[in-house]
Amino acid sequence: MLIIGILIILILIFSLPRKKNLRKPSFEGFDSPEVAAAFEKMTNFLPFKILRRRILSELKKYNLKGKLVDLGCGSGNLIIQIANNFPNLDLKGVDISSDVLELAKKRVLENNLNKKIEFKIGSAADFPFSDNSIDFIISTLSLHHWQEPTKALSEIFRVLKQNGIFLIFDFRRDARKFFYGLLKFVTKVVVPKVLKEINEPIGSLQAGYTPTEIRRIISQTSFDNIEIDLYLAWMFIKMKK
Repeated sequence: MLIIGILIILILIFSLPRKKNLRKPSFEGFDSPEVAAAFEKMTNFLPFKILRRRILSELKKYNLKGKLVDLGCGSGNLIIQIANNFPNLDLKGVDISSDVLELAKKRVLENNLNKKIEFKIGSAADFPFSDNSIDFIISTLSLHHWQEPTKALSEIFRVLKQNGIFLIFDFRRDARKFFYGLLKFVTKVVVPKVLKEINEPIGSLQAGYTPTEIRRIISQTSFDNIEIDLYLAWMFIKMKK
């Protein structure tokens, strides 16, 4: 009976209509150390831990080697787990916020990985690497913050080696209405006040793209080898140079 009940709930959730609303652009980066610290606190919540496991599982599908860049690396949670799971990679973390990178550097030192991971201040639109120098780039929950996504993707294409891969994990704005309701509830219950004041995390969901929109953006770049895997409220976007 329990299994039947769970199946009925899942059917009801996935039969709910998708949200149809205009995109509301979100800011890029952190405005203050307080906001950086609040985001850091959020990354330790169970949903974010599950998210990182899901991304690591996706990465294991690839024959990773050479240089990997975590674009929008935040406080370093994911890149540290990548270092532990793929010890032979040359890892770089890039973020626009110096405050959050200080948190990342501290975490790396605590995990004795300071010789394996290098951090740089930068953005997707101004990527701090030379042409054809990176094998793999990953970006999680960052795309919706980019002010100039077409320019950013062109920059990423520039620095990727031939056959290099760019993998994006991000919200899809046309998520099921159930997910919007769930996120609003979570925001009221557990999200730090400083994040509520800047409308996060719901603001990030509202700033996300639909699959149709992201395909249109990619079509304006040099990427032509594209695959998009769609899920309840998020998507994996894979591009190969």
